[in-house]
Amino acid sequence: MVKSMTPEEHAYGLLTYIYGYKNIDVDKDKLEIKYNKSKRIKYIYYEGKPIFAFRNNDGYLLPLAEAAPYMKAPYVVVDRETAKFVSQGRSVPAKFIKAYSRGLRPNVEVLVLDEDGKPVAVGRLLYSMRELTLRRGYAVKPRSRLVEAQSGTRAQTPRRSNA
Repeated sequence: MVKSMTPEEHAYGLLTYIYGYKNIDVDKDKLEIKYNKSKRIKYIYYEGKPIFAFRNNDGYLLPLAEAAPYMKAPYVVVDRETAKFVSQGRSVPAKFIKAYSRGLRPNVEVLVLDEDGKPVAVGRLLYSMRELTLRRGYAVKPRSRLVEAQSGTRAQTPRRSNA
């Protein structure tokens, strides 16, 4: 008889499948799942904070800014000056990327790290590894960013304007 998986085990399995078990540092017993009205996964919480959002059209788990401490890869490293602009929600120019993890593909979600290894933002990589070597155009479009506040680090998700 096959034992069915709990929703938390299923979510942990999706995370390790998408990002790799070596790149996700979470305890599956501390995962919580929030569902939408139609009983589909909406968010995955870890220790009370939302860390992943579920994209319904393809089943992909998108990392939120709060997921940065629990992810090791995929990532891109930018210089300090660029990190300041990215923390304001600006896109990452390819020529300011200092390093990146191996095996990057276009349209994959990446962590944007500063030179000290601190997470600055989470965004979508627009280029392949080969295109990154051309050092032209914008390579990462940030989706959510970490903003330093006096009380600590908090996540900011860019708002869409109606204009």
